[in-house]
Amino acid sequence: MRDCGRGMSPSACLIMGVCRLCGKESRLISSVIGFCADCIRSHPEDTLSEIAALREKVRKGFGLPPSPPKGGVRCSYCVNRCEIPEGGVGFCYRFTCKEGRITVNAPSSDLAFCSYYHDPLPTNCVASWVCPASTESGYPRFTFTRGPEVGYKNLAVFYQTCNFDCLYCQNWHFRDRKTHRYVSSRELVEAVDDRTTCVCFFGGDPVPNLSHSFDAVRKLGLSDKRVLRFCWETNGSGNWRYMEEALKFAEKSGGCVKFDLKFFDRNLNLAVCGADNCWTLENFEKAAVMALRRDNPPLVVASTLLVPGYVDLKEIEALAAFISSCNPNVPWSFLAFYPAFLLKDLPTTSWDHALKAKEIAYTYGIKNVNISNTHLLSHSYEVSA
Repeated sequence: MRDCGRGMSPSACLIMGVCRLCGKESRLISSVIGFCADCIRSHPEDTLSEIAALREKVRKGFGLPPSPPKGGVRCSYCVNRCEIPEGGVGFCYRFTCKEGRITVNAPSSDLAFCSYYHDPLPTNCVASWVCPASTESGYPRFTFTRGPEVGYKNLAVFYQTCNFDCLYCQNWHFRDRKTHRYVSSRELVEAVDDRTTCVCFFGGDPVPNLSHSFDAVRKLGLSDKRVLRFCWETNGSGNWRYMEEALKFAEKSGGCVKFDLKFFDRNLNLAVCGADNCWTLENFEKAAVMALRRDNPPLVVASTLLVPGYVDLKEIEALAAFISSCNPNVPWSFLAFYPAFLLKDLPTTSWDHALKAKEIAYTYGIKNVNISNTHLLSHSYEVSA
């Protein structure tokens, strides 16, 4: 268990949070958010505006639009449907409006704010327990080995823009534009060598950058004569036209699209992640049908970060029912939470929370369930507020 600087685990250093609406006290209520999950779910009119005000203040500090802009030209790239004024930028910072048209916020469409690195395989991928890079799934068409691809590598492409704004963001540093640099799709292509067997686009989030990733994929090409899988790890809230294209590239190459199902409840997603999840759920439902076309390796993988107090058992049950209704064969991974960004006052996920979530998933007929990042799990028995 990690130390918080006082010789104790993070959970031991926490103080009680108080919901400003119902008065409930719990270590699982963030003082930053100020409300419990039940009040956010049931009383959005009393909670969402206060949380939005906090988010806007933080985003302004990073030079980002405080909320999806209105009153300009409509961008249809993702669920935010920003209306960007001339010379302004969208919520994600990827798009701008020039001469009355939506275009990328870059000198050319071939450029995007991103970084990349080579990750030795097998790696700590969200889908590692079902991925050809770490298992014999997809052998021999989509992997060289019966088991982990030791000696090979993944090209990890991290996009430095996002159309969500999660208060617990584990990679929040990408918001600092001083760290940004433009990378062309050609540069990504040149980073792929004979020992590269997969390319994973994540971030931030690839949703605002899907066209950039597609440019790289097309330049690399899809071939039956070599192993090169393409994967996207995403909040899934892009326009379905683009999400479907990502799924098709993944299907042909042996890769997958990893949907981060953060919440089922719309109000909680708005509060904690700063965006509507309606397109995420709609796109996942369509993707789950496409997943029936290839089950080895799985085409679609779901993941959920178990944020204490907010991704509670009510949320897990709602998500389990939803996934089961779409396609119970879609693998689902629960990720352990560690305090980060604005939600440093919450504890790490407990073993009890993770095991109960897994039990619920199985109860709803989900066939393949995983608990990831188990080294972060604590032995607290608190589960929900």
